[in-house]
Amino acid sequence: MSKKRRRNRNPLLKKKYDEGYKDGIAQAVNFFREKFEGLEDVEGIGEKTMYKIKMHLGEKYFKG
Repeated sequence: MSKKRRRNRNPLLKKKYDEGYKDGIAQAVNFFREKFEGLEDVEGIGEKTMYKIKMHLGEKYFKG
């Protein structure tokens, strides 16, 4: 039986991968923030429903 040799990773590729991962998370957060900003204006979503959404997701994601 031969041991599998661990391949050395390119540190530059790892760095770029990590940067892209963080950028992807930031884009996703901004997307949902934009969608939630107008949520209270949607017909059928009242004060109680908004409260439930805020409590479930966390108040830190909503202004005011």
